[in-house]
Amino acid sequence: MRQTMPSADENARALELATQVAALLEQLDALQPGSVQAGPGRISGPGLEIRRDLEGGWTVRTDR
Repeated sequence: MRQTMPSADENARALELATQVAALLEQLDALQPGSVQAGPGRISGPGLEIRRDLEGGWTVRTDR
């Protein structure tokens, strides 16, 4: 499948969503400062882990 260049609207939307995600990660990190870590296909925080699932979406697991 060939990818196309994102439009200005898509870039603006991506920036908006990334800003929201960053704000949520800050809130999560505030629960236990320094606990949020991000790596390829994974974000972990206090008592949870967000990972890619087999279909390419995201899933949350608790008590890792």
